[in-house]
Amino acid sequence: MTNSGTPTAATFDFVIPQGATGATGETGATGATGATGATGSAPLAQTLSAYSTPATQVTAGSGVEFDRNSSQNGTAITHTEGDPTFTITQPGVYAAVYTGTASPGTGATFPTSNLLQMQLNGSNIAGADAQAVFNSASDTVPQTIATVFSVTSVPATVQVVSQDGTFNYSNISMNLYSLGAAE
Repeated sequence: MTNSGTPTAATFDFVIPQGATGATGETGATGATGATGATGSAPLAQTLSAYSTPATQVTAGSGVEFDRNSSQNGTAITHTEGDPTFTITQPGVYAAVYTGTASPGTGATFPTSNLLQMQLNGSNIAGADAQAVFNSASDTVPQTIATVFSVTSVPATVQVVSQDGTFNYSNISMNLYSLGAAE
C-alpha cells in the first residue's frame, strides 16, 4: 500500500502482487460426440433459357423456332440455336415455361383460331396449351404455357407447336428447369 496523496488528503493505492503461475491441472473427461452433419454438395441446377429476337412465322404443325440461347446450366437440357427442339438427356421431373405474342400470318381469313401446344417426344403434354381467336390482321395476343412433366427415357425432345394456320410469334422465350429425379 502506498499514499499517492498528501498527508492531509491521503489517497491510498492498494496493489496485490501477482504470484507465480501454478501447475497445469489434470485433463477433464471427453464430452459426448456431436451429431454427424450432411456431406457432399448441392446438386448443380439444370436449366436452359432460349428466346428469339425477330418475329418468327410458323405454319400449321410446325415448331416455334428459338434463335438464341441466353443461359444454360448443366448438361441435362440442350438446344441448338435456330431450332425448335430442346433435348433432355437425363431422366427426371422438368418444368417448362413458354411466353410470347401471337398475331395472324399473311392471308389469314377472320375470325381465325390459333392453338399452341407443348409436346414431349411429338405427343401433346396434357394441359400444356394456349389458344386465341383473332378477328383482324392487327390483333396480337400474349400466350403463356407452363407445365411440369416427367422424362423416363432419354434422349427426350420438347417443342412448342403451332397447330392452326400460319401465325407470327414475337417476344418469345422458353425456360426449362430440371426439378430432380422422378419418384
